[in-house]
Amino acid sequence: MSNKAASILLHPNAIREQSRPLPARIDPNVRQLRALVAVAQGGSVHKAASLMHVTQPAVTRAIHELEQALGLELFARTPKGMVPTTVGTILVERTQRAFAQLTHAEQELVDMGVCRRSTASIGAKVTNRHLRALVAIDRHGTETAAAQELDISQPAVTQTLRQLERIVESDLFIRTARGMLVTRAGEIMLRRTKLMFHELQLARDDIAAQFGNISGRIVVGALPLASTLLVPRAVTRLKQEHPDLQITLLEGTYESLLESLRCGDVDLLVGVLRYPIPCSDIVQEKLFEDLLSVVGRKGHPFAAATSLKLADVIDCEWVLPYKAAPSRKAFEQVMHAAGLPLPKNAIESNALVALRALLIESDRLSILSRNQIHYEELHGMLSVLPIDMRGSERPIGITTRADAKRSVGLQTLLRHLRAVGDEMNDGITVETRR
Repeated sequence: MSNKAASILLHPNAIREQSRPLPARIDPNVRQLRALVAVAQGGSVHKAASLMHVTQPAVTRAIHELEQALGLELFARTPKGMVPTTVGTILVERTQRAFAQLTHAEQELVDMGVCRRSTASIGAKVTNRHLRALVAIDRHGTETAAAQELDISQPAVTQTLRQLERIVESDLFIRTARGMLVTRAGEIMLRRTKLMFHELQLARDDIAAQFGNISGRIVVGALPLASTLLVPRAVTRLKQEHPDLQITLLEGTYESLLESLRCGDVDLLVGVLRYPIPCSDIVQEKLFEDLLSVVGRKGHPFAAATSLKLADVIDCEWVLPYKAAPSRKAFEQVMHAAGLPLPKNAIESNALVALRALLIESDRLSILSRNQIHYEELHGMLSVLPIDMRGSERPIGITTRADAKRSVGLQTLLRHLRAVGDEMNDGITVETRR
């Protein structure tokens, strides 16, 4: 990229190039960020100082410190006032979204009957010290461990938490012999704080993208069906296109991954969609429908049959998904439609590795998607029995936060997931593509 192209400033009189690499993270210094937004809104240091009820030198110092930390100019100083550069505009927008999380927290606390205020005051009083302590205590479960992470004394952590609880007007943790347990008010503050931090991290990624560097970190919550083909293929293509992106793949239950998504620890979930949608702050996008199959080991007594019905295998030993799993519900619907009882004394497992071993080392049967056992079937470890399982279709797709402003990297990953989903819907495998 040329030096001219690297200068991404809105105002022609304010050209400045990226002089050094961006920091890995934008430190959420609330004082500096408040000054940033105030100057953008007021158009001058004077008006910003009036909005913030501080001195003009304090505003000037905050903006200078933030620009120094980033190595970039955030405002063009012009005769008509201070105009945000393109970088400044990006950071202002993300910062406003970050502060909006504290506004949402306060409203939720008011709705819960905890906070008596009806005007924004949490966002005006908290500091990054308060917010970091909140997250650290939750992460470690004790104030002592949180102090070690923050490199401060344990009494300082205790004092900081008490200050935050006074601002919120509610206890955020309950102290027990086993550690600190988060309260309902604490859950609200914790989720909104994490989302605030996430917005600021995305600001750094958005700024880097303006310089042609698609970087940052994307965390994917991969549900069981998506972990074999859909997510790995899409991630491989993403890394080929943007090798500087850091990708983290997490597996877990739908409930745990959904909670991580809602607080910003995960960027998207990929797998079986849930209907009705379990909460109002997420959106789902369907990629394709997946059909279950009855699966057994290679050489299973029924594997050579040309046609079978569920009634023919009902007396076999089975390994089934746990009762809350969508695949279990789909299997029960198919069995009910066929007028058959569920298999007796079935083993329950949602771990593919354990399930595979149970099938390979016995004549047990299970229900799985062929997409889940693609490689086991390809290498002759498992076989799909010729049983009609129509009625067991499940929607496979992507779940994201409803209000998310997606980074370039995440948008690219979604594009690849859609493309791979189309291929899987058409029955295209890695081998046929080669």
